[in-house]
Amino acid sequence: MNFTIKSLFIFSIFLLLPTIGCSGGSSEADFPEGCLSVGYEFQDNNLVLNESSSKQSLYLFHNISEKSFWLNHVMSKDPGASAGWASELNADNWSATALDTENFEVNCTILGSGEVKDLNCKEVVKVCKFEKPVFNSEDSGNYWVAENKPLNELLEAIKSRGISW
Repeated sequence: MNFTIKSLFIFSIFLLLPTIGCSGGSSEADFPEGCLSVGYEFQDNNLVLNESSSKQSLYLFHNISEKSFWLNHVMSKDPGASAGWASELNADNWSATALDTENFEVNCTILGSGEVKDLNCKEVVKVCKFEKPVFNSEDSGNYWVAENKPLNELLEAIKSRGISW
């Protein structure tokens, strides 16, 4: 190999080095500024939010699949009159929820052929949490802040409820 070819080869390697190990699927650049991939974990096929905190939190969910599905929190311990907590999330749309409960478990399901099918949440949804959201004093608890919207509309809906980050 002559000197010019060797130099080009080495130069090309140095250009590629910063991209090794990068994956578009795991980038926090896909999330709004200040929303980080923290405060949750996937267990089995489910998603567990606020894994170690009962502090009021704000989570965003992004449907990365090509189909609509439901995010569900099944009330298993004496649900009383409550039938559960669910929201449909269409392909490429976003939803936001406020939580003040530790270990809030969510499953992902799809309706098809008259039956409910469980999905692996890790394969269909990306999640981020705002590190220091600011809520109105009367806005505490577990509730959907905004549901099933394109990201820009979702962020505006969150702000319209007096929540900031």
